[in-house]
Amino acid sequence: MMVGGALALEGGRFSALSWLDILVVALLMQIATNSLNEYGDYRHAVDTVPSAGFAGIIVSGEVKASEVLYTAAACYALAFCLGVLLVLERGVGLLALGSLAILAGVLYSEGPLPISSTPFGELLVGIVMGPIEVVSADLAASGSAPALAFVYSIPVGLMVTSILLANNLRDVEKDREHGRRTIAVLVGRRRGSLVLLFLVAAAFVWSVPAFLIFSAPTSVFLIWLAFPVAVKGCSELMKGKAWEKSVTVIARIHVLVGLLLAVSLLLNA
Repeated sequence: MMVGGALALEGGRFSALSWLDILVVALLMQIATNSLNEYGDYRHAVDTVPSAGFAGIIVSGEVKASEVLYTAAACYALAFCLGVLLVLERGVGLLALGSLAILAGVLYSEGPLPISSTPFGELLVGIVMGPIEVVSADLAASGSAPALAFVYSIPVGLMVTSILLANNLRDVEKDREHGRRTIAVLVGRRRGSLVLLFLVAAAFVWSVPAFLIFSAPTSVFLIWLAFPVAVKGCSELMKGKAWEKSVTVIARIHVLVGLLLAVSLLLNA
């Protein structure tokens, strides 16, 4: 959302109210998707005891399964209503993007074969929370989405993909026991860790072709200020010291990368 808003500001057309609207929509959809995923893991008996992260709040007795499901439905409904206001202002393009995001959120956790249990979970999340969300934020805030919006969505998508992969690497033993076929389960933690390193590194290396090929401003290289944090965090994971905190470690890098991308755009606004 920050990167999409910064793209709108850099382009010289920015509606603060429209950007706040889509920010709230995105937050509601994130809450809904997480709630639905929690409910799905409980229903499919993936969560049997409380575990790392947010998993297991139903089996722990903190909330009822029905409450989690109703929360997901209510958040999706409210996000849809707020999204309609944007569609009326910006056109059906946002309706298509929003509908894809909602469908992805449902299919990720529900259906005969939830995508979260397959090797395609990371790909789906990376596309939705990378290109779809960045382009949607730019389109909502400015009324248009130039090619540069897609270019800047790539490192965002790579880092979100890394967060989910880190989550699945942390939970690899539990997922294997319950028959899930995530990337982490298929290749194991050691090889999966190499994939994680590649994704994080690619988010930084992206700045070179973005500058040379896609005419991104020189300030795009500000992203490298987050590199020492990435090296430190990934080193801890590779040594096997912090897998229980893997999501926090990668999410910290993601936030820094997003902030620096937004700043790099605002410097040219």
